[in-house]
Amino acid sequence: MVYIRSKKVKGKIYYYVVEGKLDKRGKVKQKVIMYLGNAKHILEVFNFYKSHKKQ
Repeated sequence: MVYIRSKKVKGKIYYYVVEGKLDKRGKVKQKVIMYLGNAKHILEVFNFYKSHKKQ
């Protein structure tokens, strides 16, 4: 299963796309698939692609 995880580092919140997988013992291990950055960065990227999409 893939989902977005938030992580607080030195008082700032950052977001990651992570995948949860079961190990041999049946515990979930998280593997980071992609670093997304903070909310401001995510919105900047979203707005950039939104303004440059083909009509």
